[in-house]
Amino acid sequence: MLHMKFKQIVIGFITTTLLLAGALAAHVGAQAANANAAQGVQISPTLVELNASKGKTYSINLGVTNVTGTDLVYKTSVSDFGAAGETGSPHIFIDTKLTPASSVITWVDTAPQFSLDAHQSRTVTAQINVPANAEPGGHYGVIRFSGTAPKLDRTGVGLSASAGVLLLVRVDGLITEKADLASFYTSGSQSGKETSFFENGPAYFVVRIQNVGNIHVKPVGNIEVKDMFGGVVTNIPINKDKSNVLPKTIRRFDDAKVNKDWMIGRYTANLTLGYGSKGQAITGTISFWVIPYKIILIVLVILATVIYILRRIIKVYNKRIIEKAKNENKNSKKTKGKK
Repeated sequence: MLHMKFKQIVIGFITTTLLLAGALAAHVGAQAANANAAQGVQISPTLVELNASKGKTYSINLGVTNVTGTDLVYKTSVSDFGAAGETGSPHIFIDTKLTPASSVITWVDTAPQFSLDAHQSRTVTAQINVPANAEPGGHYGVIRFSGTAPKLDRTGVGLSASAGVLLLVRVDGLITEKADLASFYTSGSQSGKETSFFENGPAYFVVRIQNVGNIHVKPVGNIEVKDMFGGVVTNIPINKDKSNVLPKTIRRFDDAKVNKDWMIGRYTANLTLGYGSKGQAITGTISFWVIPYKIILIVLVILATVIYILRRIIKVYNKRIIEKAKNENKNSKKTKGKK
C-alpha cells in the first residue's frame, strides 16, 4: 500500500515538473517571439534622389511607421553604399574609406534616436549639408532605422535588423554621363552561359551596361527581334523599372526573353537604349539560331520511312505488272500455237 502511494507521489511530481517546464518554455518562447516582432518598420519613401549644389543645405522628410504590436526605440545611422556585384543590390559600407568630400556620412544630420508606440507613425526630418569642397557627381548613402524593444534597448543587446532609405545625391559641377555596352548576348537561362544556338525557346537576352562616368544613369529601351525574312517577331523592354547604374560599376539586365510557340531559323536582335540628360544612346546587334533538330530528325525519319514504303509498294506493283505481262504474253503464244 505504501509502495503504491509512493509511486503515485513520484508520478505526480514528474507530471507537475513537466507541466511547469512546458509553461516556462512557452513563456520564454513568447518573450522571444515578442523580441523578434520588434523588428518591423516601414519607411516612406525608400529612395530619395537629390540634385544639390556645393555649400547648401537640403531637408527631406521621411515617414517611419512601427508596424509591430510592441513599443519600439529606433536608432538612426548613416552609411555609404555602392553596388553589390552586377545585380544592382546595394552594398552598405560599414567601414567607409571615402574622403569627407565624397562620403555622405558627415553630410546627414537627423534625430539619433526616437520612440514609437505600436502601430504609430512619425515624420523624421533629415538635413543634407553638402560641403563646399564636395566632389562633383554622384554620392550615395543609406539612412537606417533599427528598432528594439525598450527593455532590450536598456540592456544593450537584441538589436534588430535595420531598414533604410537610399539617398542618391547629385552634386553639380563637372558631371560626366557616360555608359558603354559591356556585353550583349543570348543565353538559355537568366544565369546561363552565352550561346547563339537553341533547340527551342526561351532565349534570354543578357545586357551588361558599364558606367564609366561620375554620376548614376538609367538606361531604358528595348530589344527588337527579327526573323530571317526581316519581319519583326517581338519588342522586349529593357530596364522598365528605371533602375540605376552607379558610377564605375557594371549592371546586368537579364530578365528579357523571347519564347514564341514556334521558332526556326536565324534571328537578329537589335538593342537600343537611351540615358542621360543629353539623350545619349547605346546600341548593339547580335544574331542567334533556333534549330529544333529533334523535331527535324523525327520528320526526316518519318519521310524516309514513307519513301521506303512507297518504293517497296511501287517495286512490288511493278513486279506484278511485269509478271502479269509475261503471263499474258505466254498465254497469247499458246493460243496462236493451237491455231
